[in-house]
Amino acid sequence: MPDSDRRTLRACDSCKRRKVRCNGQSRCQQCTHSGLPCTYTSIPSDRPRKKNVRRGTVIAECRALNLRPGKSATLLAHAEKLSFMPSSTASSFNPAFFIDLLGDYEQYVFPMSPVIPAEEICEMIGQMDGDKNIASFVYIYAAVTLDLTRSEPVQEAPGTRDRIATLLTRSLELRRRPTLDSHVSIVDVMSGLFAEMAFGTLRRPDLAFIYLREAISLLYMLNVESEEALANLDPVQRARLQRAYWECFVHERFTALTENRPPCLGPLKTHPDHDGTLPPDVETGWQLCIDNFRLVDREFLDFWLGGRSEVTAEWIEEKQRHLEDDEWHCEVSRLPQMQQADLVITRHWLRTLTWQIALSNTLLSSLPSSSLLLSLSFPLRLSNQLRQFLMTIPRDLVGIHGSGILKKLFEIASTITDVVLNVTHASGDETVRRIHDILFLKDFLFSFTGFQNLWPEVLTQKFQLIRDRYPEIKEMELLR
Repeated sequence: MPDSDRRTLRACDSCKRRKVRCNGQSRCQQCTHSGLPCTYTSIPSDRPRKKNVRRGTVIAECRALNLRPGKSATLLAHAEKLSFMPSSTASSFNPAFFIDLLGDYEQYVFPMSPVIPAEEICEMIGQMDGDKNIASFVYIYAAVTLDLTRSEPVQEAPGTRDRIATLLTRSLELRRRPTLDSHVSIVDVMSGLFAEMAFGTLRRPDLAFIYLREAISLLYMLNVESEEALANLDPVQRARLQRAYWECFVHERFTALTENRPPCLGPLKTHPDHDGTLPPDVETGWQLCIDNFRLVDREFLDFWLGGRSEVTAEWIEEKQRHLEDDEWHCEVSRLPQMQQADLVITRHWLRTLTWQIALSNTLLSSLPSSSLLLSLSFPLRLSNQLRQFLMTIPRDLVGIHGSGILKKLFEIASTITDVVLNVTHASGDETVRRIHDILFLKDFLFSFTGFQNLWPEVLTQKFQLIRDRYPEIKEMELLR
């Protein structure tokens, strides 16, 4: 029997906790790939086998009174005595600070970044004093969680924003740089990706791009795109690496469309493998997110970033039909509203960008007989669909997605106002019918404090021009 087929007589604490196969080595394969500490604790032979740990119970243990260690030997074993001395650029943080963010991370961050589960971060918090690289990830996890779950207070309270910057700085100070003997793990990849997100929030797109490319480079070192390289991994670990790859893919495509940065990652052949440890709605939502950005294929990027002379009406109509897919929308409607918000707004944004590609190549028409998908007034009709959707979603579940979702909404709103101001055929009755939609989108965007850090003056000027042109808007604003 090959060694790989033999069942080990022991499993390390982390593998037992995560319910994955352990090869029983002094530093097992699973912990090596995950960047987790690998320890073994003796267990009496007559100890009954536990049932599978319910998702969230580890977090409950972490939040126990006085941060007492949980049942795992590695879980916060030294939490009460953890203390980080302030560095020249960062303040110290008590372990309770990191523990307190786990619930928000699990509920709001992990569904949109389903790679490192909260249970494992909880274990890492207990290991921060013994491993600087783990400590680095814990700091950047905290920065991203604060950013995404407390986005509005971040803008209103400079102290919170400063704390995010401090956490990011401390993470970078502690981070292990690659050496000849380095072994890359999925935690290293996600550290880079989270750093990209934090720099984006701090409005440093140049540095955000550097860390996005670093995360992608580390993915290449893990050979995630190679089916042969992943074949011998535990199914859960393999699926997790695939999700990390797709997350980098999504971030890179978004950056290409918003910052005009050329991408280097191609799509994997399939969705990530099924992972029974993921909640079904998280797994489905992530697949639908992938479906959104797979539509931003090489041809789409070539048209967006380069010349558009070869764009055809047939290509535009086909892309818009894919984006209008009723089956996709039906699946989205079954998900929690937070996931719906990101997926539907992203799809409206992609439809708007596709319309812009058609406009730049003069493929659009104002004739009544023209196709709806090739109509100059198409964004006005989309505005009504977007308004109807946003009226069903609590505002907070949109804002939870941070500056990325606001960038998408800005692009949609900016396009709609351009149509109203510059397309003759869109004037008159068509515009008046859409006034409620335009006002709603304006009020919705400006209600986010974070939007004040983007481009509010641009939309303010456009909306003022629309008011001057259409007196009906002033009257309606008075009635609101």
